[in-house]
Amino acid sequence: MVTSWGEQHGVKLEAQYDNQTYLIELEERDSPEQGSYFEIKIHRPDGEQVLPVRVLSRSQGRWTLEIKGKIEDVLVTETAHRLLIDWRNRTFSIQIYSLKDKLRLESVRPHMAGAASLRAQMPGKVIAVLVAEGQRVEAGQGLVIIEAMKMQNELRSPKSGTVRTCKVRQGERVNPGDLLFEIE
Repeated sequence: MVTSWGEQHGVKLEAQYDNQTYLIELEERDSPEQGSYFEIKIHRPDGEQVLPVRVLSRSQGRWTLEIKGKIEDVLVTETAHRLLIDWRNRTFSIQIYSLKDKLRLESVRPHMAGAASLRAQMPGKVIAVLVAEGQRVEAGQGLVIIEAMKMQNELRSPKSGTVRTCKVRQGERVNPGDLLFEIE
């Protein structure tokens, strides 16, 4: 997933490794001294790390990278939302999602019976409310678009039913856990 940040382009991902969550931001950079490279920011529980990475070659999952001036060989195998990375004789199994995919998965949880609620997963600004109270909706139908971390995320109905409550308006700010909609 690529998103535009002003004049630069980047990717924001969330990774789960060793029971910890990491936010990873990749931005393509270009400088007269270094040429084209990627700046990778890793937001860890204990702080932030910034790595300049240049791709020297890539062939069938084998990557040769220049990381902080050192040449590294990395093997990468990708499956659905999981990367297996073999680096320096260690294998790392990382569950990885774009933030948009993660929000979509968390906002569309199936419900069998009774009312279902949709809550904000992160702080953001309501860009558009796509439905009104009393309106019939289908499971997975977009209800609201929220801008969070410079990305627009469409949150979807967790079930088919009628919008009983709409607690948001265009332009409002929301916080994690805020009730946005109730569907019955």
